[in-house]
Amino acid sequence: MLAFVLILFLWAAAPAQTAHQADSARRAHLAELYNAGDQEGFLKACRDLVQYHKENQNERELFNAYATLLDRLQVMGRFDEAMATLQQMSSDAEGSPIGTAVTEFCFGQFYLGNRQPAEAGPHYRRAFKQLQALGENNRALRAGFNLQAVSMNLNALEDGLDINDSTQTLLEQIEKKSGKPQIASRFKQSRYRFVLMQRLGRMREAAALKDTLLRYHALLNDRSQDELVLTAVAQYEQAVGNKQAAYAHLDTLIQRNLRLGNYLKAAQFRQALADFQTDNGDLTEAVASYRLYAAESDSAQVHRTNEQLNALTKQFQLQELKLENKAAVGLLVALLAAILLYARALRKKNRALFQASLESIHAEEQAEQELVEESNSGELSADEKLYACLLALMQEEELFKDPELSRDALAARLGTNRTYLADAVKACAGQTLGDFINRHRLRWAAEALSRNEELSVSAVGEDAGFASRSTFNRLFQQQYGMSPGAYRTAARS
Repeated sequence: MLAFVLILFLWAAAPAQTAHQADSARRAHLAELYNAGDQEGFLKACRDLVQYHKENQNERELFNAYATLLDRLQVMGRFDEAMATLQQMSSDAEGSPIGTAVTEFCFGQFYLGNRQPAEAGPHYRRAFKQLQALGENNRALRAGFNLQAVSMNLNALEDGLDINDSTQTLLEQIEKKSGKPQIASRFKQSRYRFVLMQRLGRMREAAALKDTLLRYHALLNDRSQDELVLTAVAQYEQAVGNKQAAYAHLDTLIQRNLRLGNYLKAAQFRQALADFQTDNGDLTEAVASYRLYAAESDSAQVHRTNEQLNALTKQFQLQELKLENKAAVGLLVALLAAILLYARALRKKNRALFQASLESIHAEEQAEQELVEESNSGELSADEKLYACLLALMQEEELFKDPELSRDALAARLGTNRTYLADAVKACAGQTLGDFINRHRLRWAAEALSRNEELSVSAVGEDAGFASRSTFNRLFQQQYGMSPGAYRTAARS
């Protein structure tokens, strides 16, 4: 009898073992295709793995396979296929708690990968809670880290700090269960907290975290994280007045990217260096840095072209300017023509964007003025009346120029509370109150850049109410399709 029971047990266990072996074999095949660079073969094998687990009703493995497929589609830039896969995944997740949680996570990944942090945030937030409830703590931790990145991108710093507190607790639970230190996760946790403390102006707490961050970075020994760490530390050193240390960190990043041929990144770090030098009053050094930045910033192609031109020029000088090599002369002419054509196309594009921005600003201002004028007609809803009062206040007093303008202070000026005010702005403008304020700042800055030749770009951003130069540049680029400096240039042309 005992032998018979044992045989039944082994017979029942055999299919599960076979399924596990089959899954392992398919995963090994995926790894082979990935390492071989066979993109189409890899995607087909991913889809086969999805279908295999769907047929065998292996929920956890099914949605892990979906997640792998989606990640690769996004990396390959095949976003239409990724969205179609997400929709199918969402349909298959109905009634499945693990499926729903992983799908929410993947939606967050999709939107964040497409630079839509506001859309990614709600998905990550739901995934963070659902995955923890299911005991999927490692993926929940990833959702929490990404949610912090979203919060910082949207300048919701207090919210980011709350999430950081939660990921700290979750990380401790993971380490307790595994009995092993999670170095990579500890590194991310300390980096996010370090940056959050800086941006919140809590420098004493940031100082205490700096050594922790550097220690985990050294333990991790991942050179791909150098830029994130050195950038964060450079910003900290600049904020606390250690300007030479800040300069050194940025120069390290510039030189490293130049060696690797990452010219656009080098230009970005050079601009940050020039901004730091300007803020510190090192104007001679700033001028030199800005000139180098201007030479490199438009595109990597222009920079590479300049390098080729410099090499040819040197060659001609060594030949005592004897331009006997017709092939070299032809190449020089072609390169010069390419630069001129690129510059012309860039000016044309920026000019078109500038004209479109003028029309958009004019239309916005006209619509707002009409609403303000109608505010006493008695035909507006309560939300519209409150919104009209807000617009009038912005027009008359330009309150957006105060970088410390708070929702509560603005609501108090209008005799209401922050919730009613936020609801009115959302209903009438389709924006958050923070976006509404920044929109007015950007509009004022655009008009100032187009008419005021005396104020520097950084001064315009500061006068518009932006506390951070980087925030001003980033939001302006998003709104008008070019940097503030390029916008001013387009206005002059």
